[in-house]
Amino acid sequence: MKKKKEARQTSYLKNLLLTKNMTRLAVYIVSGVLVTVFSLLGILAMLGIFTGFGGVVDYFVLALLSGTSILGMYESMHVRRIQKIDGIFPDFVRDLAESRRAGMTFTKAILFASKGEYGILTPEIKKISQQVSWGGSVADALDSFAQRVNTKSIRRTITLIIEASNSGGNVADVLDVAAKDAREIKMLEAERRTNMASYVVVIYVGMFVFLAIVLILCTSFIPAMVGGEGSQGMQGVMGGGSFASKDEISGVFYLACLVQAFGSALVAGVFEDGRYTSSVKHIFIMIFTTWLSFKLLLGV
Repeated sequence: MKKKKEARQTSYLKNLLLTKNMTRLAVYIVSGVLVTVFSLLGILAMLGIFTGFGGVVDYFVLALLSGTSILGMYESMHVRRIQKIDGIFPDFVRDLAESRRAGMTFTKAILFASKGEYGILTPEIKKISQQVSWGGSVADALDSFAQRVNTKSIRRTITLIIEASNSGGNVADVLDVAAKDAREIKMLEAERRTNMASYVVVIYVGMFVFLAIVLILCTSFIPAMVGGEGSQGMQGVMGGGSFASKDEISGVFYLACLVQAFGSALVAGVFEDGRYTSSVKHIFIMIFTTWLSFKLLLGV
């Protein structure tokens, strides 16, 4: 049992290294540690055990900001990397198809294509060439390449190419179809992002308009209503009882704006490319803007 457990751990670490997910794991660990630290400080402040800067809500806001800032930056870089790779990969597949039609074997076609320039994919394609030239099979080299790059489009295309090669079909035609399919998927994704960008803008506008209205209320309307004659008038309307203070009302609006910003950010990420992970950067932007606005203008 112990040997099996060690083998599973070794396989997991090997897979992380092969797919370059160690960076993702490190980002998750750092983000998790920061979120945990600030959340614990917030709980201690809520219980009255710890008294530091700001209020109780600030610690939970900082926990959210510290986690989403690092994770959001990483996810944005990761998405841009995938977009670049998916944009270049069809050119590589097309060159392989042309080499096959010229009479080259699959191995020679890969060796010939590795001499070309494919931007961010060039080092990975050279690794395929090296693995093949050292006597490895083309299927294993392509499979390792798909695991290293680790995008849906490339995994699907590589699987199709390997199956066509193993079945003895016309690989050149399959390569052409695969390249065309990858290019069309890339175009559809780009078109979808362009169409949905307007909805993301609308969400941002709605969030900032709501924030601006609340700030105007908290800086102009509410102080006039809870102070002096305005306060007496409000007490009469409310039945003569004690009226909430300006800080209490501002605190409620503060929480409302944070909740609204968080929900808007989630929707914006889903609209952008259909993934909740894309919401992380929007959460950071909206929550940070809300927190900073209330701190600077109201000192909440």
